Amino acid sequence: MVPGNSAADQVTEAAVRAEQIRTLYRQSAWVFLVNPINAAILSLVLWGAASHPMLLWSTGAMGAITAARLLLRWRYLRVAPPVERARIWGRRFVAGTTLIGLTWGLIAALLCNHHNPAVQLFVIFLVGGMVAGASGTLAFYVPAFLGFASAALLPIVTRLALEDDSLRMSMAALTLLYGATLILVAFNTQRSLTESIRLRFVNEQLLQRLSGAQILLEEANRTLEDRVAERGAALERQGRALHDAQRMESVGLLAGGVAHDFNNLLTVIMANVDLLGVDRSLGPSAKVAVSEIQEVASSAAALVSQLLAVGRRQMLVPKLLDLNLVVGGMRALLGRLIGDQVDMTMTFCPKRLLVEADLRQIERVIINLTTNARDAMPNGGRLTIETHDEDPGPGDQGSKRPGIRSGPYAVLTVRDSGVGMNNETKRQAFDPFFTTKAVGKGTGLGLATVYGIVDQSGGHIVVESQPGQGSRFSIYLPRSSDDTARDTNESTWSETAAVTPPADRPATILVAEDHASLRGSLVRVLSDLGHELLVAADGAQALEMSRRHAGAIDLVITDVVMANMGGPELVGHLGRERPLLRVLFTSGYSGDEVLPATDKLHGIDFLRKPFTPQELTEKVTGLLAVVRTPP
Repeated sequence: MVPGNSAADQVTEAAVRAEQIRTLYRQSAWVFLVNPINAAILSLVLWGAASHPMLLWSTGAMGAITAARLLLRWRYLRVAPPVERARIWGRRFVAGTTLIGLTWGLIAALLCNHHNPAVQLFVIFLVGGMVAGASGTLAFYVPAFLGFASAALLPIVTRLALEDDSLRMSMAALTLLYGATLILVAFNTQRSLTESIRLRFVNEQLLQRLSGAQILLEEANRTLEDRVAERGAALERQGRALHDAQRMESVGLLAGGVAHDFNNLLTVIMANVDLLGVDRSLGPSAKVAVSEIQEVASSAAALVSQLLAVGRRQMLVPKLLDLNLVVGGMRALLGRLIGDQVDMTMTFCPKRLLVEADLRQIERVIINLTTNARDAMPNGGRLTIETHDEDPGPGDQGSKRPGIRSGPYAVLTVRDSGVGMNNETKRQAFDPFFTTKAVGKGTGLGLATVYGIVDQSGGHIVVESQPGQGSRFSIYLPRSSDDTARDTNESTWSETAAVTPPADRPATILVAEDHASLRGSLVRVLSDLGHELLVAADGAQALEMSRRHAGAIDLVITDVVMANMGGPELVGHLGRERPLLRVLFTSGYSGDEVLPATDKLHGIDFLRKPFTPQELTEKVTGLLAVVRTPP
């Protein structure tokens, strides 16, 4: 955005400048204390090689100026001056940085002893480092950096230039070039930061206008009949829902944009770390380092998965599940999670509750809700987990559950006797990064992840809570009938008894992966298993290799998203040319790609990125043990 000459633009520019100056003053006190600390270090290092009074003066002067700057900072934070006085406080800050820079410049010029090159280099190095550091801390407001850098470098450049020595003349020129480069860096950094701040103010102004319009609309609604007021309130709710949907769409786009490549990188890291883990030549310390890398990679993978769930970009692999069996199977795990202080009770619906959902994601929903309930009961309490069926159809006063379509649902309810939530907390409960827990006790992604998974699964969440009376989270998932269950279990491919590939030859596997490092990791793992490989960098190349290969191909492993023909399109072509081919899809991001339901087709499976060599081996072994025959 290029600022114009309008009054609004001028106000925005003034606000941006004020925010830049406010950022300078809000820096940690340690940023200011670096100068006297480095001056003291300089005095200690040069105590035996320079004049003691000069060193004491330099340290004392640096300390006095720093004290004055800290006092100025304290006054600014106490006064919190308005925008129109920002220039005055900016000039004061620039005067302080210029004075501290000049002190460094004088110290450097006085201590720059040409008879002692070591001292001279040390002084130049120290001052140059201070200027480089200032290019980061003062980049929000370039005049402050210019004052510091010019005052710090010009004295020493002058001193070096006055020496009748070509070497020192060259050093002076290099110092000038160094300073000019840092100034250019500071200008570029300020430009980026300024644009970010300006965009924030513009967005705030737009939001203020929208809020003003909303207030006017609410005032007009108050004069209308009750029926019109109810419609206006409904419209307002839809507006908030649209705003939330757009915000979540932005989160999803951000998460999805990085997840695919990031999960590729994590897969490479995890594959190579697993290979290192079995290397007997590694020493104890190296094994510890490998273990730490594994833990961090797993944590990073979990974080990416959470972000994808929050943004509703998870690659779901839905299968027919009995909600009763899923919850009952987690009893021991949940008992360990909540500890001995919480009394847990499970109550199940007497009939099967069949839902079509991703097992791993439903388990994550249950775990997140359970741990959230545990944290709401720091002194212990009661946790109740229930399942039942419900049809929230129209009642006497309208829908029994506003916002939930009529129809059969399997309902999972998690109820605690904890601290409860007020209306404001309930309103923000599913916002990403919102948390009421202490710093370090929660990421604010738990309930946001639950919301994203349930929404992406076609379900709904209902929250009921009052302060001091605990909370109740009800998850509504569309039910599948028994007839649907039988249809789902009917395969479009017949499967004979499981057998392994023929013993007289290894399996031939076609690998299509556009990420070079990951492609190399796949090749290493599969080659170590003794398989013969056809390796392609994209779907089009894989299709060409398949057509040139005269022999059988037992399995194709393909990334879902590739620049030149993705996995589903590749498998579509190969399925017509090699109908008995087994398929393993891999992906770290769902996006808009569509996969066949892997529980409906034998010989087709899906593997989420990032994955370990062991997980890859298990999938490959399982697929190679399946014999496919055309219907």
